[in-house]
Amino acid sequence: MRIALIIFLLISNGFCGIVDNLFLKGNEAMIAEEYADAIQAYESILELGYDNSDLYYNLGNAYYRLHFIGQSIWAYTKALEMTPRDKDIDYNLSVANARIIDRIEMPDTFFLLDAYRSIKSCMTIYEWFLFGCVLLLIQALWFLGLQFGLLQGKISKVISASLISLVMMAHIIAMDSHFQKQRSNTAVVIANGVDAYSGPFYGNNSIVFQVNEGSIADISNNQKDWAEIILIDGKKGWVPSESIRTIK
Repeated sequence: MRIALIIFLLISNGFCGIVDNLFLKGNEAMIAEEYADAIQAYESILELGYDNSDLYYNLGNAYYRLHFIGQSIWAYTKALEMTPRDKDIDYNLSVANARIIDRIEMPDTFFLLDAYRSIKSCMTIYEWFLFGCVLLLIQALWFLGLQFGLLQGKISKVISASLISLVMMAHIIAMDSHFQKQRSNTAVVIANGVDAYSGPFYGNNSIVFQVNEGSIADISNNQKDWAEIILIDGKKGWVPSESIRTIK
């Protein structure tokens, strides 16, 4: 058991060294404006199964420099998912989105729904659960104070009710975010001028619409090298799997 643990630690240290070297190599390539080499280094890290917000952010910058808008949007979106309050990532994503050809403009939604979505997106699922647990601990301590007479008065009761509401809200948002992530299968179109067909193969299938890189779509079905996508305006069609990159 002890030998196995030592071997595991040696392998882990070696793996971390490879990742660190690749990340450093990618950063040096970015400084030298050798963006293709930077992309190769960053993508190699992802292939090793390692990722973080900084990696996706740098990868998005490299793709954007080479005018791969779809790939940059994919990378920025992954980065923002991990650090939703990072203003630099949010800004770069908005700049990349502005480059999308034929962007689909959706009608304004109900302001309360917009407010809820904004609140939900300001933290990750893990942060919402952690926030709810901290509130639950505060609530428990507060009720102990009330039980032993350390806290009294109407204000204490109002604060107790507020804590209950906040705990419920935090856990509801956390669960909603979790189930949404489980349900969703979203992708970014990474190729330009992609033809969407009525079926998963060429031949007799007709082209139903064309989609440009950077567009966000839900994947409703997969078949061999094809994926059925649904755009936010409701259009549905089959595209080659290599023309999209999954976000969730």
